[in-house]
Amino acid sequence: MATGSPGRFQELLLEGMSDSESLPAALEWLTEYCGAGTVQMIAVSDENLILDSAIFGSVDLELFSKEADYLAENPRTKVFDIMPTGRIFHDADLVDAETVRNLPVYQEFLIPARIGQFSGAILSRGEGHIVGLAIARPYEDGPFETDVIERFASIVQSALPVVQLAEQIVDTRASSLLDLFGPQAHVAILDREGVLLRYSEHFENLLSAGLIRRDHFGRLDMLSDEVNFALAAALRGTNGLAGGRFSFTRLRPERTFICTVTPVPALKNFGGRSGHAILVLDPLLAPKRLDRHLLRQAFILTDAECDVCERLYAGDTLAEIAVGREVAISTVKSLLKSILMKTGTRRQAEIIIKLSRFAFDYHD
Repeated sequence: MATGSPGRFQELLLEGMSDSESLPAALEWLTEYCGAGTVQMIAVSDENLILDSAIFGSVDLELFSKEADYLAENPRTKVFDIMPTGRIFHDADLVDAETVRNLPVYQEFLIPARIGQFSGAILSRGEGHIVGLAIARPYEDGPFETDVIERFASIVQSALPVVQLAEQIVDTRASSLLDLFGPQAHVAILDREGVLLRYSEHFENLLSAGLIRRDHFGRLDMLSDEVNFALAAALRGTNGLAGGRFSFTRLRPERTFICTVTPVPALKNFGGRSGHAILVLDPLLAPKRLDRHLLRQAFILTDAECDVCERLYAGDTLAEIAVGREVAISTVKSLLKSILMKTGTRRQAEIIIKLSRFAFDYHD
């Protein structure tokens, strides 16, 4: 076992929670400190989907690659709903030793390494997910010694405030994401099941007016089976990535909205692959203006390229853009070529479609 203090682990863990690529350094320190063969940290959603997983030590990498397949079957997952945060649990709390030795699913979660000896703890029960930490070693090495468990318990207690702090930072980032769309936007963040997690003031106004509502599960209800089906399809997306566009209306043209669903950008923090989605409701008849700040962030566009995008979206031809900018048309064509490359499009019409995702209500 290595000497050190839980304070050092707190430093490494906070760095790793903020940047998943740095997390193995914290887990390596923990294996040496506790004298455990393998350490894993995992984030799992309420729908039993793995949001993030990091491991260090002796591990069967082929088995580890199937961790998501094992998760649904694994008996250790029953502790998710019943185990208090911060309490150490062992397989002996769940099942007899002979079953652990012979049942294949016990050779996984939290450590898919054909391990057999396991101790773990729930570090956090966040918004729609849990974060767990575990140590493990081969079955034939016997149960963990008392001093190993004591060291692991001290690490768990030191990790609790760090995980809480890291999740507060992530929560602040998510709230800031709504602010990027501007004060007038009808925008919300939803999980895969359509549960409303956060929403803007103007989105709340739609809820209050009864144009849309929340059901008793907290899910967004568009008050139309057809529109709800379109929303569910957009949240499922393609290859697990949310995305889609549809419309809905409430009696009058001024109550017609274009609905755009895009994935929440994956953050570098641990558990950042949330699968959450951004839903923007744009009134169809409201004047629109492109958000230059979002364009720069999304496509790394220059000011000149943003200006061309705005004019294209407004319906100007290349010749009209050249006159308006007082440049040669060849200059505009060069800017357009750069925009095509940066936005991953091949035709001018495709640019307009892609730009429409960054157009929001315009108010003088």
